Amino acid sequence: MSERALAFVDEWISGHIHAQDADGDIEARAKTLASQCLADASKKGIPASEIGEAIDDLPKFMTGAIEEAEEREEHADRWETDKEAAELVDPQAIEDAEEDALDDEEDDEKKR
Repeated sequence: MSERALAFVDEWISGHIHAQDADGDIEARAKTLASQCLADASKKGIPASEIGEAIDDLPKFMTGAIEEAEEREEHADRWETDKEAAELVDPQAIEDAEEDALDDEEDDEKKR
């Protein structure tokens, strides 16, 4: 997996995805944003194929980022109880993601 591509997409999302992107047809907006991201990556010398290796379905990834931005905005102006906060942060999901990342790194090393 390309760390460079993943880092680029993460940074790009942080500067381009907003809660307002959820207004209207999210899937159509996600496809537009994915195209813009690929165009910007290309300008930085990162080919679409490298992004594709890092993220299987960029429009779907963008949809998730839009939904997450919308959720963050919904929760930004109110206090959650400890129980609500615990439900928003799933420690098992975080642990699973970390394990998946380590597995991916091991797979990449084996391929070399």
